[in-house]
Amino acid sequence: MIRENQLKCNLIRQKNSTKTLFDSFMTSFKPKKTKCPSCGRTGDCNSFAKYNRYVVDFIKGKPVSSTIEIVRVKCSCGCTHAILPDPIIPYDSYSLFFILRVLTEYAMKRYTVSNLCDRFGISPSTLYRWKDLYKKHRLEWQGLLKTLEQTFFASLVELAFLAPYSSHALSFLQKTGMSFLQSHKNPTHLPRSKSPPDFNCP
Repeated sequence: MIRENQLKCNLIRQKNSTKTLFDSFMTSFKPKKTKCPSCGRTGDCNSFAKYNRYVVDFIKGKPVSSTIEIVRVKCSCGCTHAILPDPIIPYDSYSLFFILRVLTEYAMKRYTVSNLCDRFGISPSTLYRWKDLYKKHRLEWQGLLKTLEQTFFASLVELAFLAPYSSHALSFLQKTGMSFLQSHKNPTHLPRSKSPPDFNCP
């Protein structure tokens, strides 16, 4: 998996859907300019395969599911990688923007948990899983002292105004080996597959 830094401003300025941002990024994507995370070489990657997966956004007051086409590249070292820009969370159909919106509205307490889940078309267990994951990643992102000083809502506001988001997200990835709000680590111990994964994979 190769994480591409697309969000070069703060999250609050993003007004486009995840699919729009993704499609815009992929039109200018050049495999030859990609650095292989396995061998470290740049210029040795070529498009290898494509597969479809779903991404869920919240647009005009309702959840909207779109299909995006993920490109996989293959390096001359033999490793293959999916290209995932920042708004896409590995192993999750819900976009970064969708999850942060849910958590922000939860923190603002404008809705009951039941009403909030109905509004976003999710289960309470999904909401609480995202909340716990955010709190864990927030601790790893900010450190214990900052986490103790801030409320849950204040940390979400600060995250929304971080600029550029990509730089901070890249630092988190380098520190933890995971993307922000990614639920589990990449299965690097698994043998590489010659066929592209389905939409539930990164």
